[in-house]
Amino acid sequence: MKKKNIIYLLLVGTLFSSCSKEFLNVDPQSTINPDQLGSSPAATLGTLKGVFATLRSALTTGYAGHEDYGHKGVLSVIDLMGNDVIMDNLNWGGFNYNYTGRVSTNSRSHFPWFTYYTQIKNVNTIVNNVAPDTEDADLKAIRGQALALRGYFHFMLARIYGPTYLGNASNLSVPINAAELSSKRNTVEEVYSQIETDLKDAIVALDGYSRPSKEMVDKSVAQAFLADVYLEMGKYADAAELANQARQSYSLLTEDGWKNGFYDINQAETMWGADLNAELTTFVASFFSHFDNTNEGYSEGGNISIDRRLYDAMPSTDLRKSMFLGSEGGEYDGVDYSPYISLKFRDLTSDRTQGDYIYLRSALMYYIEAEGLAKSNNEAGARDALFEITSKRDPQYVKSTKSGQALIDEIILQKRIELWGEGFAYFDIKRLGEGVVRDYSGSNHPTYGKFNIPTGDSRLLFMIPQAEVDANPDILPNNPQ
Repeated sequence: MKKKNIIYLLLVGTLFSSCSKEFLNVDPQSTINPDQLGSSPAATLGTLKGVFATLRSALTTGYAGHEDYGHKGVLSVIDLMGNDVIMDNLNWGGFNYNYTGRVSTNSRSHFPWFTYYTQIKNVNTIVNNVAPDTEDADLKAIRGQALALRGYFHFMLARIYGPTYLGNASNLSVPINAAELSSKRNTVEEVYSQIETDLKDAIVALDGYSRPSKEMVDKSVAQAFLADVYLEMGKYADAAELANQARQSYSLLTEDGWKNGFYDINQAETMWGADLNAELTTFVASFFSHFDNTNEGYSEGGNISIDRRLYDAMPSTDLRKSMFLGSEGGEYDGVDYSPYISLKFRDLTSDRTQGDYIYLRSALMYYIEAEGLAKSNNEAGARDALFEITSKRDPQYVKSTKSGQALIDEIILQKRIELWGEGFAYFDIKRLGEGVVRDYSGSNHPTYGKFNIPTGDSRLLFMIPQAEVDANPDILPNNPQ
């Protein structure tokens, strides 16, 4: 039987109903005529909206159970693999917290793979059928969004299943699915070249586009994606410049805004997210079920807490510290909670089941800008960018006078505090070569999560899913244990 990459066999909006290789070797059929995609903005927009809808929907991949609530689900379980987010009682997400979920036979290794490769296949139907030089402004913007998503999805896969960029350019990463589908893993350099090309083209195509909601992707979001990519690639000056450009149309949250639960896509810093309502909510298979300790769901009564070291690193004048309970625990809204419980994420909608998903905030851009400037010989500019956001969180914060690695460490610390639980710390652990350190004197990580993983350890890579290997053994030669 001819081998085929399982990525190529994903159908638009469908799940595998069989695990046989005969089924896997059926070529996909588009549900929309290519001529419609190439000429009809309405038909093409429908395909794009289908991608956005799937990204915020639950149980669409057939893997990971109630952890599978789309892109936000991936960001959530990834953050459980760092140092800063603690799961006090093993629950959904626990396989990632204790690192057993990255193994090829565990469904958690399948979840990101199928989430992003399915949607890459879907956005390719747009990219490949809409002419790059179309004069239709609507089609141009739709194609630009598809390019931005294709680049970003490859970036997510490369960071999860592949090594970091610097020092690994010739090593294997993930297969590229763009103009052609690779049946084997491409090199890190090849993958990032494709990502960069897609995002640069997206930025051009989205120039002047005004989106109807923050569920869609505009130029600022594509710039934010590329800024993060450039940070990974070591193009620090470019990363800083793009991050600065991306954040210009967004204002920083007020104190009340930062303390308001992060459940409303319309808040000032939201760059990209998903707008949920009563018809779209999936209740227990949702972000707030897992991360809102104050609500009904899997974390009801308190299950997600902050690492003691990070909590202690925040001064009492930092407004962000008040969104976590201290070493004695405490009461919130009439309920007693255990030590270090998070109050950061709270769904405050009328029935507390319709909270929006925020994928990307403009706050991230300040830290990319600051690190990029610090690493491109502009430490004064880095201190300015760091002060601009940190002084909004802590009115007593004094502009840093640090230099070199000490300045980088301060930037990363503030980034970890600001973006706690939002899906970025694990990627920085890999990128910065820091390793995982949870077993330390006074650690508040439970026994099943109290361990250390050194820099460069293969456990920091997700293994290629077994379903992929079974369908296409050529995708190996290796699958790190």
